[in-house]
Amino acid sequence: MTDVSATYWNATAAAPAFPLLTGELSVDVAVVGGGLVGTITARLLKDEGFSVALIEALRVGRGVTGKSTAKITSQHNLIYTKLKSKFGADGARIYAEANEAGLRQILALASEHRMSADIEPKAAFTYTRTEEHVGAIEAEVSLAQDLGLPASLTRQTGLPFAVRSAMRWDDQAQFHPVKFAAGLAATIPDERCHVFENARVIDWDSDRIETAAGLIRARHVVMATHLPLGQIGAYYALAHPHMHPVIAGRALPERVPDGMYINVEQPRHSIRSHISAGGEPYLIFTGPAFKPSQQEAERNAFAEIEQFAREQFGVSAEYRWTNEDYTPVDGTPFVGWSARLTSGFLVATGFDAWGISTGAAAAMLITDLIAGRENSWIGFFDASRIDAIHGAAEFARANAGVAKHLVGGYLSDRPGRAEQLQPGKAAVLKINGQKIGAFRENSGELHLVSAVCSHMGCVVGWNEVDRTWDCPCHGSRFSFEGEVLHGPATRPLGTGITG
Repeated sequence: MTDVSATYWNATAAAPAFPLLTGELSVDVAVVGGGLVGTITARLLKDEGFSVALIEALRVGRGVTGKSTAKITSQHNLIYTKLKSKFGADGARIYAEANEAGLRQILALASEHRMSADIEPKAAFTYTRTEEHVGAIEAEVSLAQDLGLPASLTRQTGLPFAVRSAMRWDDQAQFHPVKFAAGLAATIPDERCHVFENARVIDWDSDRIETAAGLIRARHVVMATHLPLGQIGAYYALAHPHMHPVIAGRALPERVPDGMYINVEQPRHSIRSHISAGGEPYLIFTGPAFKPSQQEAERNAFAEIEQFAREQFGVSAEYRWTNEDYTPVDGTPFVGWSARLTSGFLVATGFDAWGISTGAAAAMLITDLIAGRENSWIGFFDASRIDAIHGAAEFARANAGVAKHLVGGYLSDRPGRAEQLQPGKAAVLKINGQKIGAFRENSGELHLVSAVCSHMGCVVGWNEVDRTWDCPCHGSRFSFEGEVLHGPATRPLGTGITG
């Protein structure tokens, strides 16, 4: 199996191992996906007295959660101004309330279960170095204060460069995401509740999930899988994928600012710190977004953020990885029932790079839905909505791109000979009329897989940092050997060449 754990968080967490699902099991709720949303949902449901099975395709906490920057904050750049313009003051208020509640839920769980998740209280800053964005920051601070959020205006950020304006939010935090998710999962198993790893779901219904070795029957199924599997709810058409470069490296203590940071203008930079187990300070950065499998954009994004880290903080990248997120067409995550007319699945997706506090809030909302409680957030996050007013233009643009890649894929589709590939290189080639993804390891071993995504037939492209095949249409990711890393695809890429 391909090693896909080379992120700073995965490398610095001794996560517990959980068993493989075998045989047949019946529970009240099956939760698919062992990241932050899935583990919090399973724990909260257990606390409600439900029997629960948490099922993770690979390792708990080491997938999307283990690739995040792990800021626990309700400050999401200029989100509240945007939400008010689309959904009015009530929409902005609900989002604020949910994210503050999600933040407090994470802290409460860590405290209750005495988890060593490296939680540190930190102020969160959104800043600008250009005059044109000063007014936007001032408006966001004013609105945030009206919403009861801990916002203030400042120019004192602790950063090694001057800023024109910044908003500071107090009472925020940061943590180690893998230690938290895996640690919380370890509190779940007992005679009625279970956690399973290396248990990829290959078939499902609203009251059943099936893996290669086992079957779980449940009253409810929660899809906490970044994007719901297969074609559930058509979320692949309602939230489009993007990626960020992420790097981490050691820093001199005197050059580590005491906060969490993101800027308004492009290129976008996110900054936070972490103290390793050995007491060494690290800085973690993310840079400009790019579309999955766009190699040139990926290279430029990494070059840009590495230059910024080196010039401003004296940090060289020791860890490099990409993090994928989904942007919902109307700017609001989808949380709740996947269909209006039937109970369907419970889902949580489309967090647009803010899946820590919002993900925890989603777990709280899903728990209330299963428990039959009223929750004032339900209408705003309604997962069964199709919002033609707020999302129509984005929907059309995203699906025009999908159609392009269904037909032809990237220009890297070309006739070629796999044996000409140099070590460490990959390409999508046309061999015997078939689109083939070819990658040669540094050892010289050649891997050939179908370049047609097993989800809906788009042509995948190469991610040279993570050494994965990524689908530009709906965000499925595969190892260079073709195995699924995360969906919506559930089947591996085809192997070899036929004919």
